[in-house]
Amino acid sequence: MKIFLIIFLLNISFCFGQNYSLNDFEECKIPEMDSKEWYDFNHSSNKEFVFTLESGKIKVSKYKYASSVEYNITNGKLIGIDMGEFGGGLYYKQKDSTKVYFVNGKNGKDIKPRWFGGLMTSETDPINKVLKDCKLLKSGNVKFIFGIKDSIYLLGGLSHMGLNSGGLYSIKYNNDNFFISGALNLEDAPSAMTLYKDYIYLAGSKGFYIIDKNLKLNTIFDNLFWYGLYPTSVVVLDKKNVFVTIRGGYVKINPEEKKMKLYKAK
Repeated sequence: MKIFLIIFLLNISFCFGQNYSLNDFEECKIPEMDSKEWYDFNHSSNKEFVFTLESGKIKVSKYKYASSVEYNITNGKLIGIDMGEFGGGLYYKQKDSTKVYFVNGKNGKDIKPRWFGGLMTSETDPINKVLKDCKLLKSGNVKFIFGIKDSIYLLGGLSHMGLNSGGLYSIKYNNDNFFISGALNLEDAPSAMTLYKDYIYLAGSKGFYIIDKNLKLNTIFDNLFWYGLYPTSVVVLDKKNVFVTIRGGYVKINPEEKKMKLYKAK
């Protein structure tokens, strides 16, 4: 029994401490949607990764799902919630909760969740702890909150049961007065993104896009094979070398030549 426990603990330690690299992937043919090869990727939920850059080199980590994002502002923080078909929203956690806040000129106490797009969770859901003492600014799924120079933006949307849409919104604020407006409509739900030289490199549920400094959308690929393979991260080495992790592997994209290669986790 002691030997069994030692072996078990060593295996657990190995699983949680394992290092990954690009050597753990191999190039393969891009599959047709709903083919056996596509389903192999779709069923590889145990092989989901995130790429990040460290000192100009790609670091590979296991993907961990997170339903909330945070962005610090002067008088508190913005919290974005994305619970998929169960809704979400943009929330405000004030440093001084006694102050009145406004959204597009409307008193914050009058901001109510929309039935469609509002957050629908049980009382025991852990997300309630994240949102304790928070105030709703806007209903709808919020996947990302980020800054470009002096501006704040959010990206959100929903891909579910044939519905696939999203949007980029601008957020401006002055003390506790918020102004939220649509900046760009998307016919795809944002899944993963990164900023590169103030350009937004965006992997949607079914396509890949670049949004330029003037917030103009450039569709690089649409109706891709990765619909249903859930992109998890985007890394840009340069304009010709972009990496998008998906369930079961990653895709290397050359946006300028509109070419891509698929790599499968071994």
